[in-house]
Amino acid sequence: MQKKTLGALAGIIIVAGIIYSYSTAGIEVETAEVIRGEIELAVVDTGYVQASNQADIYATQGGRVASLPVSVGQNVAKDQIIAVLDNKDLSMGSAQLQVQLSQAHAAVSAAEAALTQSNLDLVQTQAQYDRSRELFDSGAISQVEYDNAQALLDKTQAGIAAQEQGLKAAREQVANYQGLLNNSRQKESELQIKSPISGVVMQLPVRQGDVVMYGSPLAKVAPPGTLEIKVDILSDDLGQIKVGNKVEITAPVLEGEVLIGEVVQIYPQAEEKQSAFGVVQRRVPARIKLADIGNLKPGYETMVSIITGGKENILLIPREAVTTSPDGSRQVMVIVNDRAVVRKVSTGLFDARSVEITEGLEAGDQIVRDGGVSLKANARVKVQKA
Repeated sequence: MQKKTLGALAGIIIVAGIIYSYSTAGIEVETAEVIRGEIELAVVDTGYVQASNQADIYATQGGRVASLPVSVGQNVAKDQIIAVLDNKDLSMGSAQLQVQLSQAHAAVSAAEAALTQSNLDLVQTQAQYDRSRELFDSGAISQVEYDNAQALLDKTQAGIAAQEQGLKAAREQVANYQGLLNNSRQKESELQIKSPISGVVMQLPVRQGDVVMYGSPLAKVAPPGTLEIKVDILSDDLGQIKVGNKVEITAPVLEGEVLIGEVVQIYPQAEEKQSAFGVVQRRVPARIKLADIGNLKPGYETMVSIITGGKENILLIPREAVTTSPDGSRQVMVIVNDRAVVRKVSTGLFDARSVEITEGLEAGDQIVRDGGVSLKANARVKVQKA
């Protein structure tokens, strides 16, 4: 009996020891230190790499794509043909105008020949009139004969005046048809699409056989040299951004490297864009100049952070450490003598990772990193080892 009693007491002591050990060990938590640092406010969006002086090439005439003598990635020279369009209406119009111009030239030639002959006839008629006048003055011919000579001269001169007007009109017709033909041929020449710059063909959004309208995009050519980022900013965020803002650029291809840029242009007009979720948004394009292009190439997608403000030498803690109490105030759990003590705080600026503490904490304080962890007030805790 005594042995059983001693055994029971030993068991109770062991269990009590385990319970005491557990209660004094505390709950393991990850902590963070209140530090001084800086925080930056930023507008974050997606941007795309493009050449600074890239040429967007559009159709200046409608037609069918007859040929594409270049391909994406190919180097092209200035004025090199990159696409040829076919427009039968323009071709037929030029041919018809050529016929009309030839006919107008023939009409001018005929009018010039007729006028030349009439001027020769005028010489003879003038001589006959002069002779008739001398005879009339000497009384050798009658008034009727003299009047007939005068009438013939007047008729010849009037005919020449009419022919000169006709020749003028014929020449104007030639000039008119020539202008129309020149214009038609100019339009025909625009069916041969040439690159305005030397560079690399970045895009060819058309294929042979496609029918394109005036203003349709045909190609994009990028010159070698400096790259830039184009980003479409939500109009609601535009008030925070101005030319000269610092920009941080990241991308998978940069493998953790952060490139620095600067906003160099904000377009004056917003454009309607549709988001990936089908929401229509008003966005304003902006251009960002890069100090270093890293591994970026035209067409790459990047994450753009436009710095719009911030503070230096402020108290910072991780954002996830701050929770909201039932009364709506902000609070964190501070480690004091190995216990988690709830403390109200006032917050200021914040970014994706950190939040500014304006009241309630001091530099060097240790806090529970995850404010959402289930802990009772004044619970004993143990710092989690890394």
